[in-house]
Amino acid sequence: MGDPDQTLQPAPGPDKQGQQQQQSAHQTEVGPIDRVADSTTGAGGPSANQPQPQRPQERELPLSQQQQRQLPTTDFHSGAPQDGGRGDGENLGEKETTRQQQEQEDQKGDNHQQQEAEENVETQEQQQQQQQEVDSAAKDAEALARAEALKREGNELFGKGLWTEAAAKYNEALDAAPQSAATEQAIYFANLAACNIKIQQYDYAVQNCTEAIRLNGSYLKAYMRRCEAFERLDELDHALGDAKALLQVEPENSWAKAKVAVLQPKVDERTEKLKTEMFSKLKDLGNTVLGKFGLSLDNFKFDKDPNSGGYSIRFEK
Repeated sequence: MGDPDQTLQPAPGPDKQGQQQQQSAHQTEVGPIDRVADSTTGAGGPSANQPQPQRPQERELPLSQQQQRQLPTTDFHSGAPQDGGRGDGENLGEKETTRQQQEQEDQKGDNHQQQEAEENVETQEQQQQQQQEVDSAAKDAEALARAEALKREGNELFGKGLWTEAAAKYNEALDAAPQSAATEQAIYFANLAACNIKIQQYDYAVQNCTEAIRLNGSYLKAYMRRCEAFERLDELDHALGDAKALLQVEPENSWAKAKVAVLQPKVDERTEKLKTEMFSKLKDLGNTVLGKFGLSLDNFKFDKDPNSGGYSIRFEK
């Protein structure tokens, strides 16, 4: 492109006008420039009788194809770019929409990364928990093996009649056993109760059997040994209760049936004896009070109901 100071050139002569028109056919026409004035006119403008001087024609220098592509086409009447009727406002709106879409895409990417990070953390926590469970199970298995070995040592001592030494081994087994081994712990408590019975520690036997039943409610030996301990303590009603509880766990248990057959008459006899003693004491107390009114409990008769076992009172003069 030429020097920008040489934009306006003198009009060519008449003999060159045809050649000039052919050259300008490939160039963009530019409308008249109204603000160009004749230097020969006065302040009031050109005279009506004087001919107007011919304006020099402007000649645009040719642009390269790249510059033509970059040069915006302008509507000279409206001043708006000829881009399909879209103005600056619409272009800004498109840019804002594009920016919002980009932000949404970025937000989606961030959310996806955050979700992946959370999933990774959750996976790691699950793996750690699984590993802890595996380690805990291994420790429990090792502890249970140690407790079982101690129980076997206690059984050997029990078979030799060494009750105290056997009880010590069962206590060690209880200390070594893991909390998850409830069934095994119930056995150790019941074995310890067997030692208590052998050395006549019946109260301790009841306590240890109670712990065994708490850990395993269907453990028959615990009921049997506690029943025996209660019987040795002369708590026949509790002993009978354990024998009946054992029958609920195992209805055809011959030991429990035999125990109920022995204990039930004793409990009934003791109950009647207690009732007789109670009535005797009440009679003495009643005679003391009623004697002040000239009455006696001999005036009151107690009749036992054979069906219910209860008593009714009759007054006789």
